[in-house]
Amino acid sequence: MLKTNLRRLLLTTLIFGGSITTFSKTIEMVSKGYQHEFWKTVELGAKDAAKKAGVEVNFIGPEKESEIGKQVGMVENGINKKVDIIALAALDANALYPVAKKANDVGIEIVTFDSNVRGGLEKSFVATDNAVAAAKAADFLAKQIGYKGKVAIVAHNAGTSTAIEREKGFRDEMKKYPDIKILNTQFSDGDKSKALAITQDIILANPDLKGVFGTNEGAAVGAARAIEEKKAQDKVVLVGFDSSEDEIKYINNGVMKGLVTQNPYMIGYETVEAAVKVLNNQPVEKRIDTGSVLVTKDNVNNEDIQKILNPFKK
Repeated sequence: MLKTNLRRLLLTTLIFGGSITTFSKTIEMVSKGYQHEFWKTVELGAKDAAKKAGVEVNFIGPEKESEIGKQVGMVENGINKKVDIIALAALDANALYPVAKKANDVGIEIVTFDSNVRGGLEKSFVATDNAVAAAKAADFLAKQIGYKGKVAIVAHNAGTSTAIEREKGFRDEMKKYPDIKILNTQFSDGDKSKALAITQDIILANPDLKGVFGTNEGAAVGAARAIEEKKAQDKVVLVGFDSSEDEIKYINNGVMKGLVTQNPYMIGYETVEAAVKVLNNQPVEKRIDTGSVLVTKDNVNNEDIQKILNPFKK
């Protein structure tokens, strides 16, 4: 025990960004949740970067992506613990603003990842360019349905920046195709069961439905289950977002025709890199784009794509 305590007290020599600094710090990393493989992969990248940098990461998040109050409480707890820095993926850009500002006001810097908080409080925001990624989904879906017909959006959380940006990016890109009609967006809170029920209702109400865009893993998997249960995969083209074993299964069996995947491993990794730079008073980019790629049955086994889809094999 004594050796363990002494080790924790020792300053770690950090070689980072071309300079040498000595310090021992912990990054409080508050994610949106744990229920999807996406967040487990973000954590993996964060822990790998922390190990390389010689810092610690406390990776936490609420059980469900609808539990905004719990996430606020987690940030509050970080403030009360007087953590060194907070990395935050905001469930709601507005709801998390007051507590993020409180952190700033007491001298705790904020780095955001995946989903930003309003107000420009963050020193750096690490995420996919969600509008660009959603535009890839729109172009692919439009081509698959012959550039005409009804399309539904099954989204995750109404207030989160990722859902807002993905819906906007998708709708803006679809303006190129005047014969495509987009129905009102339905929100599932990223819950697979809710997304399943929502998609079933949409199919029932719109027998001429041609396509569905699921804006995150939970929304996409729930929509896929509904389409599979209705045996509608030959009539309704589903394009998803993120990646998981379930989504890859649906790509391979044809229920999901495509998905736009982020690089969650790199989101976690580069968030920790950015946080360490902030702690070390080094320059850091205000916006770091970690990229996205369209995955289909034709390229799912590509070596480079497999590295993104299966990060735990790294």
